[in-house]
Amino acid sequence: MADEPQDQEVDKDKEAEEETSKGRVNLIVGIILFVMIAVIGAGVFFSFRFVESERQRALNEWQIRLGIVADSRVADINEWTEFNLGSIAELTENASLQLYMSELSDAQNDKSGVTDATAQQGYLRNLLVAVADRNGFAPPAPQQETNSNVERAGIAGMALLDSDGKPIVLTPEMPPLSGKQRAAIAKSFDGEPAIVDMYKGASNQPTMGFSLPVYGVQQDAGAKGLGIALGIRVIDEELYDLLKQPGDTNKTSETYLVRKAGNSVEYLSPLKDGAKPLERTMAFDTPNLAAAFALEKPGGFAIKRDYSGEEVLVTSRPIADLPWVLVRKISRAEALSANESRLQTILVVFVLIIVGVTIAMIAIWRHGTSLRAAAAAEKFRISSERFECLTSAPMEQISGIA
Repeated sequence: MADEPQDQEVDKDKEAEEETSKGRVNLIVGIILFVMIAVIGAGVFFSFRFVESERQRALNEWQIRLGIVADSRVADINEWTEFNLGSIAELTENASLQLYMSELSDAQNDKSGVTDATAQQGYLRNLLVAVADRNGFAPPAPQQETNSNVERAGIAGMALLDSDGKPIVLTPEMPPLSGKQRAAIAKSFDGEPAIVDMYKGASNQPTMGFSLPVYGVQQDAGAKGLGIALGIRVIDEELYDLLKQPGDTNKTSETYLVRKAGNSVEYLSPLKDGAKPLERTMAFDTPNLAAAFALEKPGGFAIKRDYSGEEVLVTSRPIADLPWVLVRKISRAEALSANESRLQTILVVFVLIIVGVTIAMIAIWRHGTSLRAAAAAEKFRISSERFECLTSAPMEQISGIA
């Protein structure tokens, strides 16, 4: 009976040891679970981060590709503009024309005060006609035969104006001067080249004008011009062909010209859906409109929606000396579908690897835990048997004595 308190103390020590051991095991299990969750979370995070960085890299590559095309098309359009101004400069730099304008200025724009005025005007008219025919300022040929007695409306041509802005010499079918043309003439009198922005002319075709001041033979270029050389031309495929990138094999890529007109976006060139130049306008505040973004941030790059509502990659470039912006775009589906499929495959593989490694870690951990549990159970069984032997021996001795 004296041994019962001792046995109770042994049982308490054993229970305390078991509780301490369980606490340590629970702590270790908690740490292992935390580490596993952290590793899994980090793996998933870096997988998505890698995929996103690859997606951004693909976008940067397309930004460069679209930008290269846009820059080359802008360079060609700038050359086209310079060519047209150069055609007008060909007139203004003609020595005979300069001499005539000097004499006319001295005569205060009185043609009768010019030496051999009729012959000089005939020469100038022939000069204007030759330059206009050679450089695209002549009206296009009619698409169908018309009555020869019916006079065609003025469509395109060249004109020489005096210091009062009055016509001196005109080519046939030169259109009458409008407000836009008068504004360009006034600008040119101050010594600057002027461009009449695109508008629908008498033939309902896109039309533009170019003007330069005419100086005297020995007159300084910075002085006020003695007159104006003005050219009006119909915009034809010569300009629009410059928007096509040679060797481009993309199905949805497109380059077009836009400008802002009030609260609207005007499309100045033909579109892939069949719209003609100056035929389509859209509200500037149309949500995510690619053309509005191009006008608002020339040179920018973004994913927007084009005039048909399709999601596109778009970049833009401003046109020198004109309120135009060149837009270069390609559909997002065509540009990124292959890359998106590749990235989706990479992401799935990464996730499967993470899941597989996680399952393997859990399986190994459970196997190790079961082995440790079996070893602990076996150790407990042996300890229990030993304890029973120790506790049963004194009772037998007592019963033997009794």
